[in-house]
Amino acid sequence: MCPENESSIPTRRFDPEMKYYASSIVGTRKYQQDSYACIETPEGILAVVCDGMGGLEGGERASALAVRTLVEDYISGSIADIRKFLRNEAIRIDSMVTKLCDGSGRPLGAGTTLAAVWIDNGCMDWISVGDSKIYVIRNNTIQCIVREHNYRMMLNDMYMKGEITLEQYRGEEHKAEALISFLGIGNVSLMDENEAPLQLMQGDMILLCSDGLYKSLSEQMILAIISDNYFDMQRAADELTDAALRYAAKGQDNTTVIILNYV
Repeated sequence: MCPENESSIPTRRFDPEMKYYASSIVGTRKYQQDSYACIETPEGILAVVCDGMGGLEGGERASALAVRTLVEDYISGSIADIRKFLRNEAIRIDSMVTKLCDGSGRPLGAGTTLAAVWIDNGCMDWISVGDSKIYVIRNNTIQCIVREHNYRMMLNDMYMKGEITLEQYRGEEHKAEALISFLGIGNVSLMDENEAPLQLMQGDMILLCSDGLYKSLSEQMILAIISDNYFDMQRAADELTDAALRYAAKGQDNTTVIILNYV
């Protein structure tokens, strides 16, 4: 298991084909609300990034709880259907986070995003709740395979269906970044998950990240940094978090990246 909330971690060899690299920074925040892990078992490789919400106590506890629960259940369980497992874990963790309380027994009102992938024999399954992202990098192109579960997604859908006018859309746009799905919302139902495993190709890279990365860097900037450091993916991971801090238009959020390299 990767240590959580470290600035960077060394390369570890899982099998003859898959390596991982990670980097995580606090940014200009006073505390770290991102948590992450990447583990190996005989059944496959599990990688997860969670971005907490709810202040120092709430956000940090929510993301750490999500990562710890997912990893422990994965290690201890006998998993026949990984997609069912990931969905059930999201529902279970959502319930656990809603019950988090402070020292006085009052609900924390905390939450966390979840972006997780499972890879075995060159096939990948995934799940995402919130606005952390999962990218597939292949043949010098980058594609995000999950959506940002925010109010903008809902506004876009309503506008495309003709349910609101452009004027109404613009009037609501100031709330567009508000999340409409996350773990801790209670009875979570909006998730992005695959219908069939993705067959990886040699040279593919999978990037998991919290929103601190893509809100500071464009997809082309992300791709350029990875391409420029093709033979040193740990340096690429560190460069991504460094660049996010350097190019942020305002105070930089916590930023975490995991790169999985299929070589």
